[in-house]
Amino acid sequence: MINHQMHRVYQGNLPLCPHFPSAPFPSGRRIHTNAASSGRSARLGTKSRAQTLGATETLSFDRELLQAHDRAVELFDVIESEDLLQPGEKEQDINTKIFELTAARFGTRKHWHKRLVRTGENTIHPIFVDTPDRVLQQDDIAFIDLGPVFGNLEADFARTYVIGDDQRKHDLAAALPQIFTKCKQFYQSRPDMTGAELYDFVYKTCKEFGYVYGNGYCAHLLGEFAHKTRYGLEDINFARTENNVPMSEPAPNGDKRYWVLEIHILQDPAVGTYGGFYEDLLNL
Repeated sequence: MINHQMHRVYQGNLPLCPHFPSAPFPSGRRIHTNAASSGRSARLGTKSRAQTLGATETLSFDRELLQAHDRAVELFDVIESEDLLQPGEKEQDINTKIFELTAARFGTRKHWHKRLVRTGENTIHPIFVDTPDRVLQQDDIAFIDLGPVFGNLEADFARTYVIGDDQRKHDLAAALPQIFTKCKQFYQSRPDMTGAELYDFVYKTCKEFGYVYGNGYCAHLLGEFAHKTRYGLEDINFARTENNVPMSEPAPNGDKRYWVLEIHILQDPAVGTYGGFYEDLLNL
């Protein structure tokens, strides 16, 4: 049976995570059980909406991005109500059903990043690692990570789900929103912090909960489609150890930057090879 606790995570090749320890995870630790550049823009010959907006219009743009976010929340509510995570189903089949549901119910077939449905041991890998198609098991863990585009605005949302009664999997899933909330509150207390400072805090917070953070960055941009073309993939557009630019600074082309926070935690390998993923807005 799928447990819909709304605990909605990754690990790539381990060297990609600069803080990943060489030593084993601490044993016996229990967690709480409470539930791109201006030159590029010039070459493109276009300006984004955010670049041409005044203060009032910026607030309106904020609201539109929040509306796109709210539609993503609704999408996940429908995915849960339709019980799409069924044991015996392959990841790719579930993925196809989600794509068809998104088109039928929400009128979009556009996604700004590849749709991810990852289960079991596949949950340790981040988006840029290709994993084999896997069958969802009776006592399993899974995450769904979607980047639907509504109109011309991007959303990005991920949650983790537990199938069955494995308490350690439930504990991991329950830790995700707690870690996310603590890290978002830290950012909001000083939004001019650098990407490196946020990454360091996320990594340490995950460790406090008994987990290791599973990726080389913990936040990235989103906005008007396609933000990756407009801003590029420079370090300043990610919260990672290489980014020493304040996250509150505008993009090189003058845009306000909108951030998404990712929490990707990994289970103690002595317990099991799996992880969880949780993603939501950071500065809205």
